[in-house]
Amino acid sequence: MTKKQLWIGIGILALVLGGFFAYRWWKAPARSAWMLIPSDALLVLESSSLQDTVSKQAQLNEMTLRTTPIFQEAVRSLEKLVWAPLDTASALQFLNEKPVWYSLHPTSKERIDFIFYIPISSLQDQPFINRILNPNADRFRVLSHPYEDTRIHELLTVRNESLGSFLVLDDYLVGSSSTILMESVVRRMNQPFSETPLQRADVSLVRPGTLAGIYVRSSVLSAILSPNEATTDYQSKYIKALLPTELLTRFRQSPTRSHLIGLSTDDIGSKGALANLFDRQTPFRINCGNLIPDQTTTLFHFSLSDGPRFGKALTAFINSEEEEDTREGRRKLRPLLQNHENGIYKYLGNELALLRLDAPSADRRLVLLIHSPNIERLWDRYQLAALLASGTDRLSTSKPFLKYRISALQAPNLPAFLFGGLFRGFEQNWITQVGDYLVVANGQGVLQEYLQAIDQRTVWSESFRQRDLLNQTLRPANFTAYTRFSRAGESLTANWPQAWQYLLNHGETALDNVENLIYQSTYGRERIYSSLILGHTTRRASEAVLNRTFLQRKIALNAPLVSQPMVLGDFVGSSGVIWAVDNTRQFLLITPEGEKHSLGTVSGPVLSPLVPVDFLSNGRLQYAFTTSQTLYIADPVNGLAKLQSIPLPEGVDPGTLVAPRRDQNRNPVLLVLHRNGSVFGYDRAQKKFVRQFAVNFPEGSGVSAFHAPVRNQSLSVLSVQKEGKVFLWNENGGFSPGFPLDLKTELTGPAWLEATNPATLTTLTKQGELLHIGADGQLVDRNQLYRPIRRGSFRLLPEANQNGYLLLRTTDTEAAILDRKGNPLFEVRGLRPGQTLIRYHVLGAGVNLISVKSGNFTTLYNLAGKPVGDRPIPGSYPVGLQFSPTRNKLFIYSSDNKAVQIWSVKLR
Repeated sequence: MTKKQLWIGIGILALVLGGFFAYRWWKAPARSAWMLIPSDALLVLESSSLQDTVSKQAQLNEMTLRTTPIFQEAVRSLEKLVWAPLDTASALQFLNEKPVWYSLHPTSKERIDFIFYIPISSLQDQPFINRILNPNADRFRVLSHPYEDTRIHELLTVRNESLGSFLVLDDYLVGSSSTILMESVVRRMNQPFSETPLQRADVSLVRPGTLAGIYVRSSVLSAILSPNEATTDYQSKYIKALLPTELLTRFRQSPTRSHLIGLSTDDIGSKGALANLFDRQTPFRINCGNLIPDQTTTLFHFSLSDGPRFGKALTAFINSEEEEDTREGRRKLRPLLQNHENGIYKYLGNELALLRLDAPSADRRLVLLIHSPNIERLWDRYQLAALLASGTDRLSTSKPFLKYRISALQAPNLPAFLFGGLFRGFEQNWITQVGDYLVVANGQGVLQEYLQAIDQRTVWSESFRQRDLLNQTLRPANFTAYTRFSRAGESLTANWPQAWQYLLNHGETALDNVENLIYQSTYGRERIYSSLILGHTTRRASEAVLNRTFLQRKIALNAPLVSQPMVLGDFVGSSGVIWAVDNTRQFLLITPEGEKHSLGTVSGPVLSPLVPVDFLSNGRLQYAFTTSQTLYIADPVNGLAKLQSIPLPEGVDPGTLVAPRRDQNRNPVLLVLHRNGSVFGYDRAQKKFVRQFAVNFPEGSGVSAFHAPVRNQSLSVLSVQKEGKVFLWNENGGFSPGFPLDLKTELTGPAWLEATNPATLTTLTKQGELLHIGADGQLVDRNQLYRPIRRGSFRLLPEANQNGYLLLRTTDTEAAILDRKGNPLFEVRGLRPGQTLIRYHVLGAGVNLISVKSGNFTTLYNLAGKPVGDRPIPGSYPVGLQFSPTRNKLFIYSSDNKAVQIWSVKLR
């Protein structure tokens, strides 16, 4: 072989090798975003439609991807960096149909942030990349610095405000608001790619027909549901046991376009107890829509096809998940639980549901629904379980309410012993039967309000939007967890880690767009089939009518009123009435049709709120109110009402009437404050008011309000005198240890007792000192509130129905609303001296308002100081307020000259 031939051979070999490697490079699959994502990602999501613009019409009528929590925050991180140097049309062209990836990472102990990964093509996208690297110099500038042989760029405004950092790679534009996260990406690029079963190079989170995919690590689910194992809510811990260890969810639009549905199929892993719990349990849709009230905040639902099999498997599941006290309670019930032939699970039917009803305060109002094919036998088994758990041999007598019989069982936490920790919170058991369902409530008042809703048919099956949710959006599932986020969102987010609260719970949060947050799951032997549903069933308000005040109705009367109108039920929905007193002392009933009926005469203007009370024990709720000298009991009968009058003791303040509790049949049923600080209670046996909580400093004058909370399942009554005496009584009328207490300083406002353990008492001195006192009468803390230059007075501002309090600082023409710690919320100026009345209202569903009546006009404010409605409400007396979550409207009842006016404001 000649030298020339050798060189020719070498050249041909080099050409062949070069062609081979060029072909491999050309045909090599594109680099997966997984190869760039740092390993500490809390979640990863992918979407090619998230960055699309959404019309205002679609935002009102649909649940869109970019207005959904997590997705909204992700796309905002991209828009902040990409949309700034590009115009809108160029940004949309650049991002059109690109499968953009996002990953969420911790940046500090209390902060988390997103990284986005935009796949780019060198030919098509290079002009856009050049514009990002070289933006308009009059508005932006780009700084660069090397990090491990890779240049990290930072986009800044001319004012040196950072819009984010980014990397320009051959195949991806990677960006984030955090430079630290960009350095993490560079370190990830320089590491060997360690493939996990999910992170294969060809894995995509989306599938044809899906809008987005999201992968969540198990540790993230644990952190959100159980942020602190020592103090976490027991229901969250139980739900955590029902979730898969990790979720890969792909979202699509629901048929009604009102919800987004995320579908997931995950390995059951170590959750073998779940597979046994739902073994051979065919899932069904929720069938008890006619028993779920509109005011339901959360719902936990089990769908069963074999109740006895479920009960048999429940023991092993509870033992693996629950605390020692639950197992101890189940030990007492062992004869009833292990008797498969005639035990309680023998009569368990196709549904088991736990409802939490809306409450203006933090009270847990729980109702348990148990379906049974033989409801009479289930009723007997449940009563027998109560006897075994309590160790008693006597059942409580039943009494009528509406068309039902209700009974009380002395067996705390009985549902938890029978069905697990998810059903804790039943310190009391009030039971009744509705059709084929046993209904258990954790209080007499809770059960009565529940049965009223059922009787008035204000339930899901009567609402066409909730009916669509049940029949179309929700899927058949073994387990369903439903949360009406607009009502329960505050309590949910309060338990989140601080980093997640900073990310999601900010001012313009996407959480406001979610009304329904639903998780459903069906369990097989090897897989968990999950659905995550986000959306809304109530109609959204357009910005054209939002916060506008409308006069909805004006009802003319024959004579002027002498006090504010009192609303009973849903007057606007034609299922309520208005009671009022005119200047001839006629007690009037006004129907939704405008009819006026005189129900008799009263002794003067109404001075107290309308107080619901089970006064006559005749199967109906009565309503109590006072004039200056008389207590009246109005008993609704056949659309009208019968009045009963009872004289008030001399010296009491009629405006302080309260019903202390509705969950026990014991005295007293009504309380009213004497002007010296003692408290009178109405005694059923003697049929008159008696001084049940007497002071031992009679020379003092009482502050015109008192607090009567239920603490440790017994009544506590708290009252103060202006001279500084503090009285705290037990239910039997005796003083609590450490009381009465003499603070030796003048008090200007009432006191408030937090029904916590240990309890804390709060009151204000005339000098503006906020005092916190323990239940033992010892001073815990004192804080001097800020005093303005003009002399102002301080007092506690209790909510109208004793569902909390705020602090109030006033001068003759100004008022400042303060939070419980004394921090200012907002101020109101230009008030009329001597003609101003300020009230605090907690209306439920997260609607908390302040009403300021100055002169003959009332202005409403939210707690941020923003006026509710675009004009003041005219009226001679304080207004009555109702909020309807199903209509998203606030209804305001005011009095005009010879008329009752009904106003409405659309809030959401």
